Amino acid sequence: MADALIQAISQKLEARIGQIFAEEKPPGLAVGIVHDQELVWHKGFGLADLASNRPVNEDTLFLVASISKTFTATAIMQLRDQGKLRLDDPLVRFIPEFRASANPFGPIEDVTILRLLTHRSGLIGETPTAHWATTRFPSRADLIAAIPQYTVAIEPDSAFKYSNLAFALLGEVVARISGRSFSEYVRSEILEPLGMNFSTFVLAPSTRERMATGYLPHPYEDVAEPAEVPETLGSYDAAAGLRTSLADLTKWIALQFRTSSAKGEGAQILRAKTLDEMHQVRWVEPGWITGYALTWWATRLGENIYLHHAGADHGFLTMAAFNRPNRIGCIALSNSTGQAATGRVAFEALEMLTRAVSDMPKAPPSKMVATPPEYKKYLGSYVPMHFGGEVRIEFRNGELIVAIAPTITMPQPPPPSPLERTDKPNVFIATKGRPAGEELIFECSLQGSVIAFTMGESKFLRR
Repeated sequence: MADALIQAISQKLEARIGQIFAEEKPPGLAVGIVHDQELVWHKGFGLADLASNRPVNEDTLFLVASISKTFTATAIMQLRDQGKLRLDDPLVRFIPEFRASANPFGPIEDVTILRLLTHRSGLIGETPTAHWATTRFPSRADLIAAIPQYTVAIEPDSAFKYSNLAFALLGEVVARISGRSFSEYVRSEILEPLGMNFSTFVLAPSTRERMATGYLPHPYEDVAEPAEVPETLGSYDAAAGLRTSLADLTKWIALQFRTSSAKGEGAQILRAKTLDEMHQVRWVEPGWITGYALTWWATRLGENIYLHHAGADHGFLTMAAFNRPNRIGCIALSNSTGQAATGRVAFEALEMLTRAVSDMPKAPPSKMVATPPEYKKYLGSYVPMHFGGEVRIEFRNGELIVAIAPTITMPQPPPPSPLERTDKPNVFIATKGRPAGEELIFECSLQGSVIAFTMGESKFLRR
């Protein structure tokens, strides 16, 4: 499928990206398309370094800035899955010094791990250290020393308020729980297991030669000036410090598609269930165009929803985006700020790809599985005793399911829920979806035919 998908649109895709590159004029641009676990198309445009005429390729390193936050969130979720923290834990549980911060809206315990992860804590956006202007970012000691100057600026959960400071503090949580620096934890627990071998928070001689030079465009001149980029972002590594390449980020996007089974494919640094949790959109802005998952942002274009995170730092603008249903992603990395090239490239490419997927011939259906004889008696339509509607018990794709029938008021009902047999006669339990965890207890007549079932406090009569 991947080969056919790219063959169908490769010329059009490359032409459109080349057009955007010519319009936006960044010095260099690396673009890649990920389908499931593969980098199926990639191309470098322009130069990684103007002085040496070094071209951009899939191994060129870029400072991906706030895309780093998705790695920080993953580290937090790993620790959560290990039982070392809860998402509703207050920050002061791990950083007691934070009690010196001000929260005019309530107790300081309202600043929780989850609210920090989702930019809902109301915390100010930055440490008061002028780091974006000076490129001298606060160390861990600076981060802690400045705590009395931090304040909750708006009421927690009242609105989305983006905060780099929140992620710097989350990086400190990772360090304190793990007993390692944040960068060392991410290297050993995330980057190395995924094979992201050239990704780093601190440039070494072996990686410096791969690094793109960041540039600051000038509004009145053609030639951009090199940006002053620090060797490390200190405590801001957790917010914006990762340097990585198109080839390495492919492995990051591929991880996001390993949600179909507990085992997964390749390195599974997170449970499939946890990845699903991180991708779940929790809040949406009015109009349902923009939403927020667990650190990933969500954008709805028509019927397509794309999860993504952008990054912007001195001399670099980056984007990583993906569509879960079609298991396709786009990575766009540039070595210049000021242009919208990476966002335009990512979303236009993904829209082009999703259209191509829908236009492809559909695969023939898999071999149908016959209903086991012992399940046939349950199949049929049921109506609730005390309210309207219809529920169906069906056997589909090798599973017994309970499905809500569409109605005028609900033309698109929730997905059906698989039913798992229990050790009790005529009793099943729903394993997913709206009724997950509920028992379905089927009632039989004296002749042995099914006449009804109960689920929770509701009874459904067979038609």
